[in-house]
Amino acid sequence: MAKKFADLHVHTRASDGGMLAEEVVRQAGEIGLAAIGIADHDSVNGIEAAFEAGKKCEVEVIPGVELSAYLDNDELHILGYFIDWQDERFRATLQKFIEVRLDRAKQMVERLRGLGMDISYEDVLVEAGDGVVGRPHVARALTNRGCVESTARAFERYIGAGGPAYVDKYRLSSAEAIEMIQRVGGVPVLAHPLYVFREEMLPELLKQGLQGIEVYHSKHDILATRRFEDLARRHNLLVTGGSDSHGFDVPIGTVRVPYELVEKLKAERKLYERPRYFR
Repeated sequence: MAKKFADLHVHTRASDGGMLAEEVVRQAGEIGLAAIGIADHDSVNGIEAAFEAGKKCEVEVIPGVELSAYLDNDELHILGYFIDWQDERFRATLQKFIEVRLDRAKQMVERLRGLGMDISYEDVLVEAGDGVVGRPHVARALTNRGCVESTARAFERYIGAGGPAYVDKYRLSSAEAIEMIQRVGGVPVLAHPLYVFREEMLPELLKQGLQGIEVYHSKHDILATRRFEDLARRHNLLVTGGSDSHGFDVPIGTVRVPYELVEKLKAERKLYERPRYFR
C-alpha cells in the first residue's frame, strides 16, 4: 500500500488565505495528499465547504483553527485539531474575536490616513473578502493603493509591532486558548515554535494542557526541526507539521507529514460527543 501524507496547516479565504476552502481541498487532492488540516485564524467558516469538497476529491479534511494567544508578553499561536467546529459557544467566541479584529483594522486605517496614506477601511474590506480581517489585508490594501512597494514594506514601515500605525490586538492568554480548544474536544498544538517560542515556556504550557508541537514547518530548517523533534520526544508531545500555506508564496504540500501523525492526533482527541463528520 502506498504511503499516505498530510499537510496539517493550511489557510483559506475564511481568514487570510488566497483561495476558497474548496479550492484548497481540490488542490490537495491534485497533489496526492490524503488529508489536509484547515486551520484558519480565529475562524471556522471554511470548514463546511472544505468537508463537501473533501467528499468529492477523496481528501480527508481535519477541522482546525489557529488562535493567537499570549504567555505573559510573548505572542504564541495555538492550533486546535479535530475541534467540534459547530459548537455554538465556540463560534460565538470566535465571532467576538472577529469583531475586535475589525475595530483594530479601523484604528490602523485611521492612523495610516493621519500619516498621509491614501487608504480607506473599505479598501481593507475588499482585500479581506469573506475572510477574517487582519494586518495582511491592510498591507495588501496599502500596496495596491501604491502607498508602499510591497506588503513586507508595509509591515516594516507602518503596521509591524512598534510601527506608527500599529495597534495592539486583543490579548487572549495561552491558557484561555488551550481551554477553548479542549472544551470542544480539540487537541491543542503549539504552531511554528521557531518564531517566538523559548524552551523555558514549555513547563507552563504543559501545565495549561498543551498536547503537541508543530515540528515540521515551511520556515523550520534542519537544525530547528531536529531541535523540536528532540523537544517533543523528551516531553512526550504529539508531533504535527504543515506548510502554513496561505496560497501565496508557500504552496500547499510544501511540508507533508506521514498520515500516522494524523492517526495519533485522532487517538489523542477527547470529545464530549462524537460529531458525525469524523471518520
